[in-house]
Amino acid sequence: MMKRILIAGTLLLAFTAAAIAAPEAEEKKMSKTATKLMNKALKAIQEKQPDQAIDLLLQVTAMEPENAMVRHNLGVLYFDKGMTDEAISNFEAALRLQPDYRNAQLALRQALFESGKAASSKQEFEKANGYLLKLEGQPRPEGENRGLLDSANYLLGFNFFSLKQYPRAAEFFTKCQASEGLEKENRDLFANATYFLGMLGHIQAQYEASNVNFRKYLELFAGSETKPEFYVHANFFIGANLFRLLEARLAKGEVAGLAESAAEIMPYLEQGIANKLPSEDAYVMLGNCHVYRKEYDKAIETYQRLIETFPQSQQLKSYEIFLGELKKMQQQAEKAKPKR
Repeated sequence: MMKRILIAGTLLLAFTAAAIAAPEAEEKKMSKTATKLMNKALKAIQEKQPDQAIDLLLQVTAMEPENAMVRHNLGVLYFDKGMTDEAISNFEAALRLQPDYRNAQLALRQALFESGKAASSKQEFEKANGYLLKLEGQPRPEGENRGLLDSANYLLGFNFFSLKQYPRAAEFFTKCQASEGLEKENRDLFANATYFLGMLGHIQAQYEASNVNFRKYLELFAGSETKPEFYVHANFFIGANLFRLLEARLAKGEVAGLAESAAEIMPYLEQGIANKLPSEDAYVMLGNCHVYRKEYDKAIETYQRLIETFPQSQQLKSYEIFLGELKKMQQQAEKAKPKR
């Protein structure tokens, strides 16, 4: 639902009893005909006839094209009707006429944010960014709710993430996370920006940096009975990052502490599986950790569960082949055991 933008000047009392502080629009003397039309527009608003009010104000703008207040009020009426592009156009026109018109500044920024938010919810990410990126070039007026810009930066990060434009996503998630006081004032927003920075690190193979953000995300809710939105995923990706780091070590021939490293990873993967995270990788990595610990019976059990859980997997044949190899490893390990 859109938030109410306040009508300014002569139409203010028709919409709200609370006025926004100066600077208002400069008072411009209008012709008698335009004044009469303005009065009719006021009556139309009082009688809840916004379409008629819009028609009247359009006539006024034709007569008084330099009047910023009329443009602002026309924008408010369009905004309340859900015609956000028309509203934005009129707020921008008001600011071209009077750049320091704070009511129009506030209204334009709110309309851009609401429009971007609405488009993002419909997964129209490029369209959403078209609105939200305009906020960067707009002056931030005194009295604006600081949460608007923080939320806009988060939405931009999310939209660029969804478009797989990862450097730009990181730019805006970082701006959101870096907002002074956000961690205390809006923990959930701060936490979600932190989570997605963790995701960006994982996607770009920056596993250590990724885990810094995932651990920070979980620490924000330490001791809380309520689990954060991405609790299960954050735990899983910590394990996944540790597994990738372990793989990198093994590729260099560094096998010292292999069993211990695998043991550190396993609880994260087991938690993801227990919470029914729909990830084949969780099973694969867990099974391989059991192999690193030479727990072949548990590795076999894990791969059997993997095959049962994801029977339509494109990797099913590979899993079945590896399961056969695991059984051979188990047999060889049994033969190698010293006889008593």
